[in-house]
Amino acid sequence: MSDIIAKRIMKEKNKYLFLLLSIMMFALFIRLYHLDGRVFHHDESVHGFFTLKLLNEGIYHYDPTYHGPFLFHSTAAVFSLLGISDTTARLLPALFGVGVLLLIFILSKELKPRGALFSAALLAFSPSMVYYSRFFRNDMFIVFFTIAIVVGFLRYRDNITSWQRIPYLLLASASLAFSMTAKENAYIIFAMFLGYLGLLLLYKVAVFQKSSLIQQAARMLIDSGKKNMMRLMFDIILALVVFVSIFMLMYTSFFHNQESMSSVVESAFSHWSEMHRIERIGGPWYYYLPILGVYESTILIFGLAGALHYIRKKNTFLIFTAYWAAVSLLTYSYLQEKVPWLVVHIVLPFGILAGTYISEILPTLKFKPIHIEALVVGILVLSVSFSAYQSISLNFYKNTDPDELMIYTQASSDIYMVLDKIEELDGGRNRLKILVADPGNLYWPLPWYLRDYKNRSYLGTVPSHSSADVVIVPKSKSKDLADSLGKRYESLQFTLRPGREFVMFYKI
Repeated sequence: MSDIIAKRIMKEKNKYLFLLLSIMMFALFIRLYHLDGRVFHHDESVHGFFTLKLLNEGIYHYDPTYHGPFLFHSTAAVFSLLGISDTTARLLPALFGVGVLLLIFILSKELKPRGALFSAALLAFSPSMVYYSRFFRNDMFIVFFTIAIVVGFLRYRDNITSWQRIPYLLLASASLAFSMTAKENAYIIFAMFLGYLGLLLLYKVAVFQKSSLIQQAARMLIDSGKKNMMRLMFDIILALVVFVSIFMLMYTSFFHNQESMSSVVESAFSHWSEMHRIERIGGPWYYYLPILGVYESTILIFGLAGALHYIRKKNTFLIFTAYWAAVSLLTYSYLQEKVPWLVVHIVLPFGILAGTYISEILPTLKFKPIHIEALVVGILVLSVSFSAYQSISLNFYKNTDPDELMIYTQASSDIYMVLDKIEELDGGRNRLKILVADPGNLYWPLPWYLRDYKNRSYLGTVPSHSSADVVIVPKSKSKDLADSLGKRYESLQFTLRPGREFVMFYKI
């Protein structure tokens, strides 16, 4: 009998490992396949420009407009090892996107193995998680470090009286530091988590007072106080040393420039508080709801249902996840910096709730037409099918379509046509003299794609005449220049990004 049970357990383990590997391989494939298939977004090209400046000149100075140093330093390392291209620039976000799923599997204790599988599966093909894993931005780093903080804290708590707690303490403190060197919304996430701990502490105190357990708790602390206090002090000092070391190493660019922790934090808060105040990229409070409804219907519907379910069941970890999801949605809905890539920070906790909830309800469904379960199955099948369709469509067919809610000021594929023409004119000699002139300096991502042409220049005004081999100007400023250039030049009109029409003049 024991042999039969052992074989059954081994079979279940093998099945679980097979499903885990299948999810990871699928996630890796969909994030890496044809990674250079979309023209660089102007933000990506700016990030690439600063990364190349760091790589070639060793220059980095923190500017909160472009977020923290982690993206630039880590990608500079990739460029030095694998070369410079659209693919290598997007490689780390793609790998960190897969890493998020690995960390979710470490939460199998809290989610149960089936819950971890379903959560990882939902996030593996989530349209927003895939799209921004294939995007040279900071957000997938933040998503990874956020879940790493949660994993580190939980496993630290589980091993709090053992030396086995130390790796998890290091994971949590290092992840917090790296998140704050990646992007400033890490401060918001940290505040959310501290807020939950504060609420939990207040709740515990209230329960102790009502049940008169507070005296017993105080007596226990006194009895074991010295040993516990020494361990706690050691852990706090170690965590602070790790946090401060990583934070300062990154912001000082490994001590190549002068920054202080206070100046970095003050700069981050002052800049983004001002952006919120002036509503630089404002939007309605419901900005993220249509995005979630169109692309993440499964995660939204079953995440909300799961939140209510686990609050009723008093599941401690999933109550925290419900708090995390709700506060994330409310916070980003309030902040007046409304951009679609922030949705991934809302999708992560909702995805965990949805996957875990689906894993619980599926085995109980009777699949009979007369039962309410049939409606649930129908909603699940339809929403999963729609999200899967949206993921493939968004990432591989409509990834530059300005009508897609997930896409924001994406550069046009017309840029490839311009580059092909320039390459044809140059013939691989790298001798073309190229001038890009735009009064708004809104010519990105052209500097990224023209980086290898030595005789390139950029102007903030459109000249009345030019002798350059190629001249690129906004269409609205092109008429007078066309007259001065005369018949020596032909022209090619193209869309740089929505609402930005340009003309390229080239010598014939």
